[in-house]
Amino acid sequence: MRTELSIRTYLDWNATAPLRAEARAAMLAGLDLPGNASSVHGEGRRARAAVETAREQVAALLNAAPADLVFTSGATEANNTVLSADWDTIYVADIEHESVLAPVAASQARIVKLPVGADGVVRIEAFADDVLRGAHPLGKALVSLQMANNETGVIQPLADLSAFARAHGVAVHTDAVQAAGRLSIDVEALGVDYLTISSHKLGGPKGAGALVLRNGASVRPLIVGGGPERR
Repeated sequence: MRTELSIRTYLDWNATAPLRAEARAAMLAGLDLPGNASSVHGEGRRARAAVETAREQVAALLNAAPADLVFTSGATEANNTVLSADWDTIYVADIEHESVLAPVAASQARIVKLPVGADGVVRIEAFADDVLRGAHPLGKALVSLQMANNETGVIQPLADLSAFARAHGVAVHTDAVQAAGRLSIDVEALGVDYLTISSHKLGGPKGAGALVLRNGASVRPLIVGGGPERR
């Protein structure tokens, strides 16, 4: 007989949401597919169809083109893939997740830290001021701004930042992990070039994520040698 002390209520959904029954069923169905999705025989084509159906479903969640979406092992891999590219300048705030801050710190780029107000909102005017001032050559530049913060819940002015950045030749990356499943996400309306999400934040399995490479945006792979997911 359970005592009152043995009853627990799980509230840490921002860290990991419980696995949804639909996701468990989809995983089990996938495990029963014997084919390699790169093979041309019947089993391979069935496996490939399952992957492409999943790609279309995830892309629909983000209003992204399925061809622009690649699967990863999670948002950490996706963020690292984008942020470890050969950027000359990266704009970022200290409120970002460690999977953003660590690859930025390890990069060879000039790092420009964006200030954050007492309300938790990144001051995009500081970004605009640095771009317009032109004190340093930007070169190949990227700004990374989360869509929502996992600790405070603050939603950032991502679309406004994107509009200015793209008008001045700066690529935009957003870690949308905490927004997926909670807010409507539209990569076209947001105007970002790179967007990352993670399955386990919205009831999917751990160890799965996705990266949107909008309108043909390219990245350098972390691991080479495989053909799937646009190499």
